[in-house]
Amino acid sequence: MRMNEFDQRLGTRRYPCVQFATRTSPIFSDWYSRFYPGGRKSVPEEIDCWLDPQAIAVWLMDDGAADFAGVTFQTHSFEADEVEQLAEVLRSRFSLTVSTRANRGRRIIYVKACSVERLRGIVEPFLLREFDYKLQARRFRTP
Repeated sequence: MRMNEFDQRLGTRRYPCVQFATRTSPIFSDWYSRFYPGGRKSVPEEIDCWLDPQAIAVWLMDDGAADFAGVTFQTHSFEADEVEQLAEVLRSRFSLTVSTRANRGRRIIYVKACSVERLRGIVEPFLLREFDYKLQARRFRTP
């Protein structure tokens, strides 16, 4: 693994950064072809077969965020119908109360407050403790 440490300037402040490259495995080429047909990121039709509790936990750790009352999945890179497809899988397979909403001109998935504990039960066996904060609504956090 190669690693490069440097400072990045944003406005008048400097932030320490680390950049690294890891080795790849041919197994990822198969997954890449499923999610990037023709080089464009998209949701595969068979996503309902692949979205299991462990996959949701990884998705939450990567693209999930605590909201004021619920949890969001940042799905900005997908088309609106694909975001709805993902939301429908969360509703039908995992009985989560979710909606989609506009965010920065795109659609994201919102897990409503009434389903956050259910989401926690689904992902908890796979969620690294360092990511627990993503399931704690911002309205309940103490400064």
